[in-house]
Parts: sequence; C-alpha cells; structure tokens
Amino acid sequence: MVIPWGRVRGLRRRLTQTVFALLPLILLAIGVHPAIAVIPAIYPFFILIRRGFRRLRKGVTRTALTGEHGIRLALSLLPLSIGWSMDSVGPVGWIALSLFPLLPLAEPVVTRVAPGRKLRVKNLPGISDTRGPKFPVNLVMFLDLSLTALASALLLVHVPAGALLPLPLIALGLAGASALDSYQRIRESVDSDNNLYAAVEAYDPKFVLYYGVPAGSAYQVGMWIDFLERIGERFIVVLRRTSAFREITRLTDAPVVVRTNIWQLDDVITPNMTAAFYVNNSAPNVHLVRYPHMTHVQLLHGDSDKASSFNPVTALYDKVFVAGQAGIDRYENNGVDIPKHKFTIVGRPQVESVEQQGPENLPVRTVLYAPTWEGHYADTNYGSLPVGPPIIRELIARGQTVIFRPHPFSYRNPEARQNIREIHALLRADRERSGREHRYGRRAEKALDAFGCFNAADAMISDVSSVVPDFLHSGKPYGLVTMTTTIDEFERAFPLARSAYVITHDLSNLNEALDELLLHDSKAEQRRATREYYLGPFPPENYAEAFVGAARQVVLEARKPAAAMTAPAEGEEGGSEIRGQAGQDRPGPESELDEFPDSERDSPNDPQDN
Repeated sequence: MVIPWGRVRGLRRRLTQTVFALLPLILLAIGVHPAIAVIPAIYPFFILIRRGFRRLRKGVTRTALTGEHGIRLALSLLPLSIGWSMDSVGPVGWIALSLFPLLPLAEPVVTRVAPGRKLRVKNLPGISDTRGPKFPVNLVMFLDLSLTALASALLLVHVPAGALLPLPLIALGLAGASALDSYQRIRESVDSDNNLYAAVEAYDPKFVLYYGVPAGSAYQVGMWIDFLERIGERFIVVLRRTSAFREITRLTDAPVVVRTNIWQLDDVITPNMTAAFYVNNSAPNVHLVRYPHMTHVQLLHGDSDKASSFNPVTALYDKVFVAGQAGIDRYENNGVDIPKHKFTIVGRPQVESVEQQGPENLPVRTVLYAPTWEGHYADTNYGSLPVGPPIIRELIARGQTVIFRPHPFSYRNPEARQNIREIHALLRADRERSGREHRYGRRAEKALDAFGCFNAADAMISDVSSVVPDFLHSGKPYGLVTMTTTIDEFERAFPLARSAYVITHDLSNLNEALDELLLHDSKAEQRRATREYYLGPFPPENYAEAFVGAARQVVLEARKPAAAMTAPAEGEEGGSEIRGQAGQDRPGPESELDEFPDSERDSPNDPQDN
C-alpha cells in the first residue's frame, strides 16, 4: 500500500491552521486579554491571505474553499469575540461585528455560481466565448479575509466597533455583485448555446478533430493540427474537457468548441461533415463514432511497438492511418483482428523536419538519451530511467556530449524524478569539469522539441517509444534498452529492435552495444530497410504529402452511403439522424453536469505514448 504522504502533510497543515483559528476564541471566552488571545490567529490569517493573493496574481479560477471553509468561519468570529470581551460596543457596533460571520457563509454560494454555465468556444464566427467574471471569486474570498483581519486589528487599537460597519458591507456588496454578474453570464451563455448549431452550420466545416481527454496532453493534438490544416478545408476542434480549452486554442486558428455532455455533440455535428479524426483511443470517442454519416479516422499520437499501438479498440473506426506496414502487422502479430481495408499507410508526417544522416554525423560525438515514461500499467512500463544514470556515466567516460530529454510524464513519478535529478547532476558536473555542452532540463525539453533534439544528435539511446520510429527517419544509429526480457525475446516482441543495438536491463552488454552504436554501426543497411517498413515508402522530399493527400481524400471523397444517415443503431427504433435545426433532438432537460469531470484520469484505453 502506497501512503499518500503529500495528502497527509496537507491534512496536517489544515488541522494546525484550524486549531490556531479556534484557539483565540477559546482564550477570549475564558477572559484572556484580547491583545494576547488573538496572537494564534496571526498564523492562519497570514497563510490564507497569502494563498489568496497568490491565486489572484496567477489568475487562478479554482478555489480551495472545501478545505479552508471551517478555518475561515472560525476566523470570521474573531471580531465578534473581541467585541464581546470589550465594553460599550453599542448597537451599531454589534450589527457591524455580527455581519462578519456572514462573509464565509456567503462564500459557498458565490463560489458555486461563479463558474456560470460556460460555453467555451473560440474562433467560431457569430459566437463569442463566455466572458470571464468581472469580479474573480478569489477576489471575494481574499477581500473577506483581509477585511476580517483588518477589523480585528482596529478593534485592538480601540477603534469604535460602529465605525467598522463599512467593512463587512463592502465585502457583502462585492459578493452580491459577483453573484449577479454570474447570473448575467449564465444568461449570455445560454443564448450563445442556443445559437451554436446555426453558427456551426453557417461556418460549414467539412470535418472535425475530436479530443476527449483533459489538459496535459495537448501534444497529441499539436502533432496533427498543422497537417490537418494543410488539407485546405474548414474544420472544427471539439473538446470534451473544459480544462483542455486554453492549451488547445493556442495551437490553432480553427474554431474550438467544448461539449462536455454527449447530447451537446448534436450542436456541433452537421450533415455536411464528412469525416472525424481522432488522436487517441479515449473512452469518450464512442460518443462521436455513433454519428454514422461521417468517416471516422484514427490517427493515434505516436507509432511504436507499445501496447497502445495495437489496442483492440482501434477496430471501432472506419479507417486507421498508420505510418508503415509495421503499423498493420503489429495488430495481426498481437492477435488483434482488424480488416486490412481499414488501414491506410500515410507515413509519419511529423518527421518531415528530421534531418537525414550526413558526413557531419560521423563519427558519433553527440548522443540523445530519450527514455519513455513508466506508463499507467505494467504492460506499458517500458521506461529505462532506472538504468539511465549508469548509461550516462559510460557515455561521459567515452567523451560523448549528451542530450537528455525524458518524457514529460516521468516527472509525475517520484522514482523517475529522482533518476532525472541524478542524471542532471552527472551532466552538470561533467560540463563544469570538461566544458562539454550537454543539453538537459529546459535546454533540451523546452528550447528544443523532440525533432530538434534528433537533429542535434548523431545517435540515440531510448527504449520502447514512439520517438524511435521518428528518429529512424534520420537514418542515424540508435540503441534500445530492454527492461524485462532477453535480447532475443525483445527483438521478437518489438521488431524495431532488430535494427537497433540492444542494451540489456542489467547493462551486462553496455560496452559492446556502445561500441557498435558509436564506432562500428554494422546495422546501417538493415536500418534503411526498417525505415521503409515503419515509415512507409515515401521519399524525404515532400514526405508529409502522403498523409495530407490521404486525409484530403477522406474528407472530399470518402463519404458514407446515404442510407447510413438514417440507419438505426443496434437496439434503437430510430436512426441517429442529424438534426436539421438547432435545439431539436435533445434528450431530456439541459444539465450542467459534466459527464467527464476533469478530475478523472485518462481512460485505460488511452495509455499515453511517448
């Protein structure tokens, strides 16, 4: 059992803050002088006010009210308790002090309605995105606590309690204005939502790019969006998670719309759409596949020998675009039966910017180490980071310059983070000692993309990852680390390894493998044949046109038969007919519940590839 120590520490901090917030009330009740009794409250006041200020400065829209509300309620009683311990508060003073406990009582209402009914849309003519609140909810909470602390301090210096009446009135007024603004935004959003279908129909997109997972995986869309734009036809991007909206809108000028519920998809799917493209096998994909008049094309977000690249769920789609013949054979070799006519070999257009091996890459002087992440499950845990430090030490000992680019998801794993830190320390120490310009951290992970790292390297070491077939396009040598099997078993399971220099998990053959990788490169010819098998028989010049042409053909020519438009789905009396006007065929009353809340993890059907 793994103990969530981070959560335990958070609970301990909140418990401490709660005790320090309640202690002044107890001390005042037993007659301790107010100036002494309020001292413990300084700690929770400081922590919560500082946290609120940081949220405001960073523009954070979420609140932590669930964990803080009890503390805030206790602190709001402090002015009233101080007044109770003093003489001659007066009627107006009692009214003023009694209003402070109302502030945290109003906060749950404000935070509940503040998000409004969000229609998130961008770049769609005729429909504007739901505007942000005029009064950020964290401003309301920050002001409540700040004014409560100010009132407590003023009472201690004998300011009349009646003079404090404007303070709670200001806070309550802001809370009321925030709630009213939220109501107005809800009405605006409903009006825009009702006009959404008409706006999409007027825009007349020919296809849709569908993305059903939360924020944090935008690279899956980013790797395809430019090539879909080259098709030259209008399209829209449909998201199922609000959290992904901001990062996806940075990637494209095409319309982006969030539809969180299954019935809301009717607002963005029109009869003139001919195709839908998918970049993963996430569970919400089935909600769009149910529209039978479109051709549904699975692109995936990486082509490797990982289990995610032969997922049986892929059989759901009308077409499966693969980089090369290896992508087809991979399903059959792993017992996944998908009819051959569904596959189309289109190459891997993203590698068009990968430079080919030239004389400047010989001899090998710079090695890229690009380990994959640990995966959600055992069958997708191919990461070689546990043996990464000794590999880096040997490369340094051989005088190699190293580019280190781990998978971004590895930072989520504590053990992987420790290995990353150790490798960074090794490279930093050698750079200071030898002057070699190793690239790691931001220089390798932010300043360069994966293909930039490929172009800067003469060879690569990785594991079972989609970066390997991408690197294969360069023609440069590469080594793979097998973490669970022998070399023979590894090569049988992952054909890409047959043209690689395989390193065993115990590193017993590390020196021999590095000799081949860095010096001899006896598999150069075999690697060229493997490149065609994995990446298609397309010349490097205009390499991406194979994909663009195939996708354009689907959008413009591959239309479903007209009968499919009204064909009844299994178990249904009627068909999945596309409505002709906005507002029709909505199943039941409108609901604001998100069927796929952002807190959920990705579907097991979508293990992230590297």
